[in-house]
Amino acid sequence: MKTILVPTDLSPVATYALDVAVELARANRAEIILLHTVLNEFIPALDPNTGLAYDSTPFYQDALQEAEETLLKISANPDYADVTIRPTLGSSMNGLLSNIAEQHADLIVLGSKGASGILEWLEGSNAELIVRYATCPVLVIKEPVTHFNPQNIVVGIDVDDKLKRQHTYPFQLKDDVIQQFVYVLTPTDNREPDGIRDWFNEFAKSTGNQSYSLSMLHDKTVPEGILQYAESVQADLIVLYTHGYTGLQHFLQGSVAEDVLNHSKVPVLIMRV
Repeated sequence: MKTILVPTDLSPVATYALDVAVELARANRAEIILLHTVLNEFIPALDPNTGLAYDSTPFYQDALQEAEETLLKISANPDYADVTIRPTLGSSMNGLLSNIAEQHADLIVLGSKGASGILEWLEGSNAELIVRYATCPVLVIKEPVTHFNPQNIVVGIDVDDKLKRQHTYPFQLKDDVIQQFVYVLTPTDNREPDGIRDWFNEFAKSTGNQSYSLSMLHDKTVPEGILQYAESVQADLIVLYTHGYTGLQHFLQGSVAEDVLNHSKVPVLIMRV
């Protein structure tokens, strides 16, 4: 791993992600791209009093300068002195996703406070949106992490033959901590438990993971099952898999990914398959 991308909105939550990224960069001798996207200057602005459009370019230039100064200040934090951090400003009509795609990172680390209620229904999570379009693994940090060294990892699993291969994680996760797998049976899932176990045994053999446990549990929805199981075992990391541009695989279709990312209290690592 050579390059870690940290998208930031310059909020305290984004700092949680940067702290973890710095720790990973130290361990892997990687550099960090600290990316902030400033609203494009060509988006029309309306005067709230007259309703007429006005030239917002000066406001954009001020925002650009302020963002640049803030990025430089963050990068100069003495706690990050031994890590190369490259402040990067992005601005395009395509927004954040285009800027992220231009960076060619090995890992994206981002902070997310999630969304709930009507906000979740209307907007969802920027983290979930990035996950759908990212071409590399994405690590989502929800709360401050004193020392990122996950030892109690829960892996959400689905019956998908594309998972039957060795997975290269973006940072070192030893086999002896990738042991807890969970499969959630919902009321609409007609698979037989014995068939799921047979498939999982093949999966474990194909990936070389012989020390594992598979928990199958019933719940109304897959995200609720994953989150409740992770909480019950006091997991410190949840790992999920994605097909990238084509959307998330079976158990992550619809609102599942959004629910897991928005409501998890622990970091979530999304891996592409």
